[in-house]
Amino acid sequence: MIGQLNKYQKEAAEHLNGPCLVTSCPGSGKTFTLVERIVCLLKRGVKQRNILCLTFTNKAAKEMKERVCKRLNIKKPSFFIGTFHSLCSLFIRKLGSGRGYSPHFTIVNDKEQLDLMLQISRKHGVDINYGDAKKIVNRVNYYRDQMEDFSWVENALHNDVFVEIARKYLSYCKKNNLLDFSALIYEAIQIIDNDKEIKKKIQNTFKYILVDETQDTNISQFYLVNLLGGKWKNIMLIGDVDQSIYGWRGARYENIREFMRMYNDCKIISLSKNYRSTPQIIQASSKLIKRNTSHMETKFETDNSDGEPVRTYGFRDQLSEAQWVGNMAKKLIDEGGWDPGDIAVLYRVNKMSEPVEQSMVTNTIPYEVVGSWNFYDRKEVKDCLAMIRFLVNRRDSIAFHRICVLIKGMGNVTIGKIDNLAEEKDISLLRSCQEIGNATNSKNTRAACKKICDIYKNDWDFSNPAKSVHQLIDRFNYREYIDSKFDGDANERKDNIDQIIDASGEFNGMENGLFNYLQQISLITSVDSKNDKNKVSLMSLHSSKGLEFPIVFMIGVEDGILPHQQAIADDPFNGLEEERRLCYVGMTRAKKMLYMTWCKSRKRFGQYGNKSFRHTKPSNFLIESGLRDG
Repeated sequence: MIGQLNKYQKEAAEHLNGPCLVTSCPGSGKTFTLVERIVCLLKRGVKQRNILCLTFTNKAAKEMKERVCKRLNIKKPSFFIGTFHSLCSLFIRKLGSGRGYSPHFTIVNDKEQLDLMLQISRKHGVDINYGDAKKIVNRVNYYRDQMEDFSWVENALHNDVFVEIARKYLSYCKKNNLLDFSALIYEAIQIIDNDKEIKKKIQNTFKYILVDETQDTNISQFYLVNLLGGKWKNIMLIGDVDQSIYGWRGARYENIREFMRMYNDCKIISLSKNYRSTPQIIQASSKLIKRNTSHMETKFETDNSDGEPVRTYGFRDQLSEAQWVGNMAKKLIDEGGWDPGDIAVLYRVNKMSEPVEQSMVTNTIPYEVVGSWNFYDRKEVKDCLAMIRFLVNRRDSIAFHRICVLIKGMGNVTIGKIDNLAEEKDISLLRSCQEIGNATNSKNTRAACKKICDIYKNDWDFSNPAKSVHQLIDRFNYREYIDSKFDGDANERKDNIDQIIDASGEFNGMENGLFNYLQQISLITSVDSKNDKNKVSLMSLHSSKGLEFPIVFMIGVEDGILPHQQAIADDPFNGLEEERRLCYVGMTRAKKMLYMTWCKSRKRFGQYGNKSFRHTKPSNFLIESGLRDG
């Protein structure tokens, strides 16, 4: 099998002792190389129990296990292949008694962690909203991920009440045998670091350590790797600085350079041959990424035959762009012989999927939104569509129930009374709501009922959907609601709200335009393609990492979107470099054909449904890639 490796892969697979850094370009066969290294170690007499292989996702770990088992012709490896979190969970179950944990501790997922923070605050008489709870959770996780003291949380929160809730949360988790994801790694490190006998035993067990996707490690994960491998120093890191795109969640590509500084005798091997893409795609993407100061000089190679040039297209607006993508995908499928599953549409911001989804439906192309909710399955989108549905059909009880929940003081009991009275008297839900409000002794319920009735009173102009939708959202104070309920992704959710206004604006001037808009949406949301695995993939650039497709459309490659204006505003230098890496990741997903599109303007619909355009220009990344003249 070694004979099937290229010279770089062979060098990495046959490396035995000492620290080693393997840099890998996209499509370089790093997983294949990792498996062969394990085989080589075993052939040289290394015992299986002395090998540790760490990956970042359960999916990657499963793939690695399957490949190893197939290569070794075994049913199950007797050494550890898995994620950082699963390894640390194992440590704590076996060794956590000294830190106050029993083997039957419960792992708290992200949503449960947030719910628990809210529960603890209420239990101690503090009423915080969803956004505040998310903020506290983020700070607690960050201080452990980055190996900080709790004093960092105190300084970061700037609020004594929030700090106290954070303390009570940590105390509650310890007392009730609960561990969230950041605590798993943090507590495992404390167990090993603070007990010499445990450290000695673990270090003598894991004599050979392999870590995949090193550029995605945070400080605590990198610390753990060096702690485990501190005695034998037989650590092999595999990573690509150019594919580090998760800085916003604590990942540090700098860990790769730190590893080189820590170990002066570190052997460096570059897997520079790309087996995935055509020379044209490699040339454009490598020209782009070499602009980054973080880039480690590598000569990109490939034996793949020439393909089509990377093509860029400019369009009038996002609707024209989406229509072209749908039409082109249809042509590739019907005339080019490609399957829908061969095609991916990538975008920087999730809301950009909406017009593409409509175009896929128009062209009867099966599709799925990968790594994120389908646009129309997102909470904020469902809420806004419920507002519109009830405006169009005042007997839509499903929509009525959803919008009532958005009003403070409107509980399930009151909603049930409104439903029952409307049915009993055969009156509208709004009339029933008004009567229930007038009859109640509760000021909150009376105010909530009045607000619902006030929102939907007066005449509405169904021929100006954008204006109507804008008014509805404002009357519900829905943007403020989003700010109060969500923290980290509130802006993205508000972007999705704006996208609904813009999409509905395409029906401005049409008789019953609002009704027609809802009709079109119902066609999209009722598309049943769940049993068809052969679908076009729609996904964000972040979600595309680790995947590959024969044909890739990258849309919205324009200034303000890619690079994203918020990323640049937050950190002009590092933000730009990470956005460039993100563009590089997207481009290198393509095997045969790569289309990159941009709009000359982005259409928006304002408060009164008036159409406006934000003039845009192609991203400078297209110039840096040599795809457009400067």
